[in-house]
Amino acid sequence: MIDTIPVWIHIVAAAAWVGPQFFMFLATVPALRVIDDPELRRRVLRVIATRFGWLAWGAMVVLVLSGLSNVFDHEDESAISVLDFDWRYSWVFFAKMGLVALTIALTALHSFVVGPRQMRVAEEGGTDSPEAARLRRASIALSALNLLASVAVLYAAALLANDRFSIQPV
Repeated sequence: MIDTIPVWIHIVAAAAWVGPQFFMFLATVPALRVIDDPELRRRVLRVIATRFGWLAWGAMVVLVLSGLSNVFDHEDESAISVLDFDWRYSWVFFAKMGLVALTIALTALHSFVVGPRQMRVAEEGGTDSPEAARLRRASIALSALNLLASVAVLYAAALLANDRFSIQPV
């Protein structure tokens, strides 16, 4: 029973990573659009983005650490030899790792480049400028792509957890 704790932690961290993405994309952004006062809108967005940013990066650290633990547990349990190498499992695993790297890169790009530029332009009063519109489109595109990649990671995880898919017949 205790061996399920790292997997459980991994699942909880995945929920903490993906859940707020849905919330931001489907609830927060549309709700912010109805706030007429630009200063209030910026303040609310800054608070929400900062708090969700800490949650997202914390969840990603836990995901990576618990994922490493799960990989080593899988290696110990399977004792795979070269002749018994499971290509289906490995292909999905490496695709999942590529998608995880993509989500980290997209989140970093949004958190450290596009988001701060967008806030700077908004604070300077240029919410209607072409730069603000370009940054808004970039933010939406990055967020949507990140959400899709995150959902694809969850799908790959479900495939890896399904023994009928990931274990070759003998």
